[in-house]
Amino acid sequence: MQIIFGGSFNPPTIAHIKIAQYLLDNFPEAELIFLPTNNFHIKDNLQDLRFRWQMLEIVCRFLNNRPTISDFELKLDRFYGTDYTLKHFPKAHFVIGADNLLTLPSWLNFPNVVINHQFIVFPRHQLDMENIILQHPILKQYRHHFMLINDFSEMYISSSDFRKTLDERLVIPEIAHFIKENHLYKE
Repeated sequence: MQIIFGGSFNPPTIAHIKIAQYLLDNFPEAELIFLPTNNFHIKDNLQDLRFRWQMLEIVCRFLNNRPTISDFELKLDRFYGTDYTLKHFPKAHFVIGADNLLTLPSWLNFPNVVINHQFIVFPRHQLDMENIILQHPILKQYRHHFMLINDFSEMYISSSDFRKTLDERLVIPEIAHFIKENHLYKE
């Protein structure tokens, strides 16, 4: 089983690490792959992929080099969307937060992104994951494409929280050091 943990990782936080550790512990035979979005993904204060890649390398070392990092999006000339990317990982499960269930209908190439792929959904913002799926006809029809993680303690940490506050408690010390050393996330 391949598990694709995609995102901007801008920067990778303690929450990203806890999710990765959960996946490694609960799916020990799986191959966990971090998939950072390319520089064409539109997001506030998105640091260059080379910095985000280096921070993910730090995270991989922190997790005893069990996860790897895919350079798939690094090679793209623009942002093509999750469906396009996941077609290159045909048997993979894609990790999302429960809040993404609300926005899936607005993703590029919806409903194919749901029809063609499998998802592992982590709790976020105390959202009722099952109810969100059952309220949308396409998500409901493809309910079997969603593995809901209900035994993970929700964390109230996000990369955007870090970017707003620069609170070093939201990242591991090695990431905080890298951010300072490279003068990242300064206005």
